[in-house]
Amino acid sequence: MQAISIARSGLIWTGKNVVYEGSAGPDKRNELLGGAYALLHPINFDEPFGLSVIEAMACGTPVVAFNRGSMPEVIADGRTGFLVSSIDEAVFKLRHISDLKRADCRTWVEERFSADRMAEDYIRVYQEILAERKREDHRPWGYYHVLANEPGHKIKRIVVYPGQRLSLQRHRHRAEHWYIVEGQAIVTRNREKIRLGSGQAVDLPQGVWHRIMNPGNENTVFIEVQTGDYFGEDDIERVEDDYGRV
Repeated sequence: MQAISIARSGLIWTGKNVVYEGSAGPDKRNELLGGAYALLHPINFDEPFGLSVIEAMACGTPVVAFNRGSMPEVIADGRTGFLVSSIDEAVFKLRHISDLKRADCRTWVEERFSADRMAEDYIRVYQEILAERKREDHRPWGYYHVLANEPGHKIKRIVVYPGQRLSLQRHRHRAEHWYIVEGQAIVTRNREKIRLGSGQAVDLPQGVWHRIMNPGNENTVFIEVQTGDYFGEDDIERVEDDYGRV
């Protein structure tokens, strides 16, 4: 009978005796896991990952583990091992290890937990971040979310990064009301310079030249309420802009 390895403990059950192998290096670990009948993983906590489980399956060794933490994501129940809820159930499932294909364990790891898969997932996340930054609602100075868009009004939550400012602009078809939620702001309204903090607001009538700047070290967050008969981006007339959009 092949030996059964017990994760983390360094214990090997040979069918008659339990042998304590101690801490195993890479070569010994591969020998023990690769030659084992199964790996037992009787965890009593919510395992966040389970590297020994992956290592065993990479060697083609099925795993019998308590169904806790990440185990349902790491083990394909009935294909690369079994998820159990008690010692008795684990003992019962060990009788069916021979029903599993060891090649399936190796394939499972290659498809989901290899270095190539990890690199591909990192690249995908980076691409998603870059795509997010290119979205219409992201700008060099910050970003916004549309909270409401109705025929008579439009509401945005706008974030301005530290040291950044919007263009000096005006609108022909709408007025705006800015309410500062977080941070500091310096608002230009025609020739006025208005300093605002959290909880303060300013009205910007239709046709008024205006801009907002974040003079602080933290993001400035404000709510913009637009009222009028048209809210399209082409109703922006710019005379000054830090990003060449005049």
